[in-house]
Amino acid sequence: MTVSRLKCFLTTAAVFTLLGPAFAQWTSDKPPVLRPEDYPPQATEDPPDPRPRGEAQGAPQQLGQDNAKRPVTDIDELPPPGASVPVTHAIAAPAPVQVEALGTPEGPPVGLLDGKGSFGEHIWAGSERSRSEELLAHAPPVSADPVLRDLGRRLVLTRAAPPPGQAKRAFITLRIERLLDAGLIQEAGGLAAQASVPNDEDFTRVQATAILYANRAQDACGAATQTRTAAGDVFWLQLRTYCAAAAGDNATADLTRDVLAAQGHGDAAFNSLVDSVLSKKPLPPGAIAQPNAVHVFLLLQAGLPIPIAVARKLGTPANVLVLRDSRNPPRARFEAAERVVTTGSVSATELRLIADAQDLPLGRVANAASDAPNVPYFMGQVLLRRAASIEPRPDDKARLIALALSLGDKAGMLPLTAALQGDVIATLKPAPGTKLYARGFAQSLLLAKRYEVAAIWATDDPVLRAAVALASQDAARLAAAQKDFSVFALSQNAPDADPDHAYKALVLGLADALGIMLPPDAKAAAATVSSQHFEGKRPSAEAMSALEDAVGKPERRGEAVLLLTGLLKANGLRDLAPDVTIAMVRLLITMNETQSARGLALEALAQYSPPSAAASGSQ
Repeated sequence: MTVSRLKCFLTTAAVFTLLGPAFAQWTSDKPPVLRPEDYPPQATEDPPDPRPRGEAQGAPQQLGQDNAKRPVTDIDELPPPGASVPVTHAIAAPAPVQVEALGTPEGPPVGLLDGKGSFGEHIWAGSERSRSEELLAHAPPVSADPVLRDLGRRLVLTRAAPPPGQAKRAFITLRIERLLDAGLIQEAGGLAAQASVPNDEDFTRVQATAILYANRAQDACGAATQTRTAAGDVFWLQLRTYCAAAAGDNATADLTRDVLAAQGHGDAAFNSLVDSVLSKKPLPPGAIAQPNAVHVFLLLQAGLPIPIAVARKLGTPANVLVLRDSRNPPRARFEAAERVVTTGSVSATELRLIADAQDLPLGRVANAASDAPNVPYFMGQVLLRRAASIEPRPDDKARLIALALSLGDKAGMLPLTAALQGDVIATLKPAPGTKLYARGFAQSLLLAKRYEVAAIWATDDPVLRAAVALASQDAARLAAAQKDFSVFALSQNAPDADPDHAYKALVLGLADALGIMLPPDAKAAAATVSSQHFEGKRPSAEAMSALEDAVGKPERRGEAVLLLTGLLKANGLRDLAPDVTIAMVRLLITMNETQSARGLALEALAQYSPPSAAASGSQ
């Protein structure tokens, strides 16, 4: 045996001796595999791409005429409206974490909000651990409703100690995961970089994932990811390889890369990305068979766009990165947006830009009204938006927009839909042929914060006139609305004769809750509204009692926010009984959440549908 071969043999033997214990605990690093209905395969009619696999595609494919008989578009296998968003990252089975009433292994309280905008450091001190975890798992910030999303975002980011009690997972782990699921990538990375939980493999993996998605180069190879030096699964070995190479420790990098190859986890794309980052010569890596957050981090470090094939396998954070990168083809950005639109992670402005960049054949646009109800939410909105934008006849334009709003309402996405379509509504003027849509358009324009245009559509509707005055806070409109408020007070004495009785009660109750000056008769009527039992959806008496109890205790403030947002998310504002909506707004004010209370009140005014209107189907 030659000297060089002997050295190679001894070196390899040493590597396996050192890393043997890690391999004994080898775990699969495969990201979650989505079901066929969770994401669209490439359309079969797409021409083959002559470039290497994994490169970004070129211009978007047209939605072909040969699919005219199909009930959906070329991009037709996306999740249906309301479908759950796939898990954003793969996490190994969590190790038990014991959290006692006094003290916690999670370290000192961490959070990006402390003081203004936060809820306070002791908001979990009086809450049961298991209950808090359950509420956090199902509540915002993963919401397309802007008020609920903001409440959830600020709650998760508030610097606070975790709730006491036994737990299988660290509370900070759950907080970071919720931020990732909501597409709040930078917030998740910032929170992860602050936190430390000793001897918790579950936490360290989520922490590293968030740091990598956030492209925090200063933390990717620092103390926060120290687990990479000892763990033996693919994720950590890949991160170890990169960090060693970046530090100039080529021996460790090469040896770790050899270990990956020996275990059948050689990854040419990963090796190419490491070389691209270190050489500062970015080259498309080709197909990435089993992408993870390390691949995404390296793509970002190399200045390369995230391929849509990677986003399909990794969920919300990767899809958000794809849709926000203007270098990606319009079709790829559309597909990514469709996947995450229900999470609230994509704004109406972003959706408009993506929608208007799509290449849609005129034949498909002509059939928008019949096709839109049968395709996923965003695709339907894209078709109807394009059709309405080019429709020259006002009556037909109004009909298309009304359909878009109706579909958005059915999908539980009316605030986002109104913001998305608001500019098209603004091109219309009230006319005899559009009178049927006046209230719906005024409400949608309120949601889109287009108060001037909303006032035009509300001219002949006293309820919406008052709602516009409350929303805009315009002094002249509020003064003019005083007469309407007095009329609303009179209507409370004869509820059966007024189909808008409940709507007017909602206006009075919310105006009073928000501290708006009311005439004496209206003020007196508003005081009685909250004690009435109006028709509509309502949480159980037990649920409301639990919420009110939590609101009254600052040490349960986190639980109170989760209970309130969860109840609103489950019941919606459209059909919620007016007295319940008013109670929710007052509870937010009790918690000193005045801005959120005002936002919720305006959303309620713009979405409420009186029972008579709902029964007749006029909304």
